[in-house]
Amino acid sequence: MTNHNDRGSSLGRAFAILDLFTLEHPVLTVEIVTEHLKYTRSMAYRYLRELACAGLVTPTAPGVFSLGPRIIELERLMALTDPLYRAGLEVLHEAPSNSALLLHNLYEDKVLCILNAGPDTLDCSGQRITIRRARGIPFPLFQGAASLALLPWLSAHQIRETYLQNTKAIANARLGDNWEEFRRSMMAVRRTGYATSHGTITPLVSGVAVPILAPSGRLLGSLARAMPTELLQKIGEAQVADDLYPLAQRIAKTCVSASARDVAP
Repeated sequence: MTNHNDRGSSLGRAFAILDLFTLEHPVLTVEIVTEHLKYTRSMAYRYLRELACAGLVTPTAPGVFSLGPRIIELERLMALTDPLYRAGLEVLHEAPSNSALLLHNLYEDKVLCILNAGPDTLDCSGQRITIRRARGIPFPLFQGAASLALLPWLSAHQIRETYLQNTKAIANARLGDNWEEFRRSMMAVRRTGYATSHGTITPLVSGVAVPILAPSGRLLGSLARAMPTELLQKIGEAQVADDLYPLAQRIAKTCVSASARDVAP
């Protein structure tokens, strides 16, 4: 996968600054930018000024920047216009009891939940457990069912790059100690048609996910059901996947139709 810094363009280098914002680092200084991205001070100042002019960052003190209001504007615009999100709203009304339906999209090598139909917490053996795969939190392509329902349907080049850039983490996730083992793992998921995970992201919570594919075969996203592991053991992974397939197909059909309407003259 390619990150902003690899692109080499001024736009890519400016956008790489946005990747530095985290919950642990909600504000940035020129020093943080130069340290993490190896930019000169003049480059860091220039890119921060450009981002500020675009409203993507905003100065909170001299030389200190937080995320800007333009991001909120874009988020609202996306909620009103994004075909996949709108399709999810139309199709995903209620989740099964003590479960959540999570709609995911992908950019670069990050998988994000863009819509949650259902509760934020689940009852797991008398405990209230918060689902960690919350809306807007990025996860890698190899972590959790929702991600693994996307990766095998990407190009062979993307799958290979994901492995090469995350060899150790993939081995720790028990997806393969070498490229051939990982490749077979991805082929097995694709043959099965769905992916599962158990406590990978949220303790005591399991997930089953299916890809969302357009009639042309183009990958649009993934749909996951998160539920207590004990509940999944009673229902069975295959039955949960069978319940998800028609929802994913309806989302795909609605998404493609919305996209066609949006581009129609």
